[in-house]
Amino acid sequence: MKKLIILGAVLSAGGGWWIFKPAAVTTGEGAVAVARRGDFRIAITEQGQFAAKESVEIKIEPEAFQNQLTITKIAAAGSAVKKDEVLVDFDRTEITRVISQAQMDLQASKNDLVQATEDLNIQKLQNALDSERAQYSYDVAQQNLRKWNELEAPKATKEAEARVGDAQTALDEAVTNLKVLAKMKEEDLVSEAEVKRAELAVRKAETDLEFSKMALKLMREYDHPINLKRLQNEVRDTKAFLDGKQSANESIIAQKESAVLRAQSAVEEKTDYVGKLKKDADGFTLKAPCDGIFLHGDPDGWRRQGQEMKVGSKVQAHEPLGTIPDLSAFRVKLGVSEADVNKVKPGMVATIRPEALPELSFKATVKTVSTVTSNNRWWQPDSANKFDVELDLDGVDARLKPGMKCKVEIAVDEVKDAIHVPLDAVFEKDGKSIAWANGVGKPEERVVKVGRSSADFVEILEGLKEGEKVALYDPLKK
Repeated sequence: MKKLIILGAVLSAGGGWWIFKPAAVTTGEGAVAVARRGDFRIAITEQGQFAAKESVEIKIEPEAFQNQLTITKIAAAGSAVKKDEVLVDFDRTEITRVISQAQMDLQASKNDLVQATEDLNIQKLQNALDSERAQYSYDVAQQNLRKWNELEAPKATKEAEARVGDAQTALDEAVTNLKVLAKMKEEDLVSEAEVKRAELAVRKAETDLEFSKMALKLMREYDHPINLKRLQNEVRDTKAFLDGKQSANESIIAQKESAVLRAQSAVEEKTDYVGKLKKDADGFTLKAPCDGIFLHGDPDGWRRQGQEMKVGSKVQAHEPLGTIPDLSAFRVKLGVSEADVNKVKPGMVATIRPEALPELSFKATVKTVSTVTSNNRWWQPDSANKFDVELDLDGVDARLKPGMKCKVEIAVDEVKDAIHVPLDAVFEKDGKSIAWANGVGKPEERVVKVGRSSADFVEILEGLKEGEKVALYDPLKK
């Protein structure tokens, strides 16, 4: 037979079940107890730590400088400080170098901005000249086409037509002259040679007329169409060149403007960076924001708490370096095992006993219960798989200091008006719970039905009556 193992009966090194024994329950003589009716409470006990309810965190929070920092001065842990007293100072060698390099980069960006602006202005002037030339060529081509259509082509045509008319008139005159001379020859008034010359003049006039007509036809059907097409092509080509030049100019200007904007953005960014670095350098001296006690490390104990902070120590930006706690109100932090965490609820009452001041006792109320485990609790090495619980402490004592350890007893349940016996009076046999009732001097084996239990008592639902005595041992074992 084995002793019954009931929820909460096994104690761990860091905590377990505790009982507040009611006066109505007494033990019998020797290894005998009495089944009593009454109340008993169930509590969880864990080791905790005092912390200020409110604390001013001391840390350096640079905006731009993210390199590691070296402490050159730091107030002693636990020392009393006054407002504006220097708490921590850092070496400025590295940030001075970074600022110098940032200023050089800023000047280079300013030079780039000047160059980009000059390039843009020069490109605008060049684009204006190119556009003006392209526009001029297009205007000339249009004027040439218009001049040809309105003046040159009609003039040339009329001149050719006039030459045809002149040639026709000359031919008519030559023919008339030949007829006159031929009649005069019949009357023997002129010589045969004059008639021959008149005939030659007629043939020449006919040839001139034919040439004039051919020249007019050549002009109308060939020369004029070719010149018209050439001039129209010039107008089209110069217009296409003008449009292309304008598009190209706009593209180039957009690129140059983009370069200027990038340069301006770089200057603004680096100016802001230099300003932030200088502001960061000014913040390398951390002063006390109020009177109080300066404690090293994170008040919640997650980083650097308990580690030595001294001149030469390396720290990271935004890392908690210390706190100035408000000692007018305290809280208590502890870890609760995964087996017990679901029993702890906000609002439950707890009793707090400082280990360094055992004569003190405080009441506290559960404020928060974490939903995830924490394995980084320096002040409780066995904190693996424990859940963070925080309590608000009622009252304060001038002797309390942040970081002090304490015992925390949280009342998680209360059994009302129940028959109960000591936990040692219930055993396990063949899968059943049994108790040895002490009848007439000889223990009697009873099957019992158990209910809730603490580390000391178990509720009896069936199998025992109030006032019956039970053995606290197994009589079948020697």
